[in-house]
Amino acid sequence: MVTLRALDPSPVQVAQVRAVIGAAFADDPMLQWVFREVPQPDQAIAAWLGLFVDAFAGGGVVDVVVDDSLEPIAAALWRVDTSPLPYPTTPNLGGLLVSFLGVERATAVGTGLGAFAANKPEPPFHYLQFLAVHPAHQGKGLGRMLVAHGQDRASRNGQGVYLESTNARNLPFYRSVGFTSQGEFTLEPDGPTAWRLWWSP
Repeated sequence: MVTLRALDPSPVQVAQVRAVIGAAFADDPMLQWVFREVPQPDQAIAAWLGLFVDAFAGGGVVDVVVDDSLEPIAAALWRVDTSPLPYPTTPNLGGLLVSFLGVERATAVGTGLGAFAANKPEPPFHYLQFLAVHPAHQGKGLGRMLVAHGQDRASRNGQGVYLESTNARNLPFYRSVGFTSQGEFTLEPDGPTAWRLWWSP
């Protein structure tokens, strides 16, 4: 039995969601590109994405699917308005990149990641920044459950849902839950392609 619920922002559950996000995105093309020069990229990916989890837990919307022991096994991190998120300051996103990559590589990566902001549609919309299902629980409909829950929330607000994906393997899934392609862009220099996806209520 699994249950969909809002994140309990306790340190224990936030840490559990950090672990789910890190495991689910360990082979993500964008993050593999960002951390390709790091000896243990999976560790760097988990540490960097953990800062996003902390920020969303403090000011975004985090939906989780928990198992019988109430441990999260899947999570969706949403922005439902344009208010700023309380990102950690020590370490911060940029500082952690510099620590892992060095100044030159971190600067190049930061420029490439800027393409995400440059290609977003005009608000209002609900933004699905991360959808993660722990690898041990993928293929069981948990991601579909989380997306449907977020679509229902956006629909009640009369808004669409936007997301990007740099993983081509995810495109059939998003199409199956009603998203359509709005084009694509490339993360420079020599980064992966990102697809812009939109769902209308």
